[in-house]
Amino acid sequence: MEKNSVLKVLSVVLVVALLSTVLVGCLGSSNSSSYVQTIKNRGRLIIGTSSGFNPFEVYNDTANTIEGFDIDIAKQIAQGLGVSLEIRDMGFEALIGAVKVGTIDLVIAGMSITPDRNLSVAFSDPYFKADQAIVVKKTTTNINNPADLNGKKIAVNLETTGDYWVTDNVHGATVSRFPFAYETFLALDSGIVDAVVIDKPVGDAYAAKDTAIKVVYTILTNEFYGIAIRQSNTDFIAFVNNVLATMQQDGSMQQLVIKWF
Repeated sequence: MEKNSVLKVLSVVLVVALLSTVLVGCLGSSNSSSYVQTIKNRGRLIIGTSSGFNPFEVYNDTANTIEGFDIDIAKQIAQGLGVSLEIRDMGFEALIGAVKVGTIDLVIAGMSITPDRNLSVAFSDPYFKADQAIVVKKTTTNINNPADLNGKKIAVNLETTGDYWVTDNVHGATVSRFPFAYETFLALDSGIVDAVVIDKPVGDAYAAKDTAIKVVYTILTNEFYGIAIRQSNTDFIAFVNNVLATMQQDGSMQQLVIKWF
């Protein structure tokens, strides 16, 4: 995804965010700041994420750390709280459960806001807009659109919207579901699958570095990413929304786009 396109997308996200901040802010204002204070007393913000979802979650082999667009946002939230940041890396499918039971404070992992997920967790205002993409080897000539996926071998990131889209729209395919996004591209490179269906910015990021693969089609799903938080932590939801709104307004969100895309 080109920088100008991402910046246009973020301007749309900002409009949606400002509209929804009023509603979430009202929820937070009716509750005490108990959970925010809990984090401050602990001295660290514990986030859950899923590495290999480049450029949102990038595993740095040299430093043995996770960095990326989402991680930089999490750092801003931790800074606003005046605490350190602890990152817990796990399979994408485990993230919702972890925030529900309170082993992590929030999920930031390129997670799309969906009605089903909203049954289990609350979401912040949206901070990014994305679609899905079909990624294949550069030598592949028989997969160029969604219809061509029927009957093929496809890799997806387990319990992501790409996984759900393939389940609902592709027929007769053999679907390999992986906990981490990078595993889908390993399967493609090794010839285990014919294609990967994954979020477009992630597909673009991998294709930019791997000369053996290409993005052949964009599936317009119009998804918005949000930060997942336990539903009862209304004061924390309001706090996170305030951080996101400030980042949009002061230009720091756009600076992260320039840094990572």
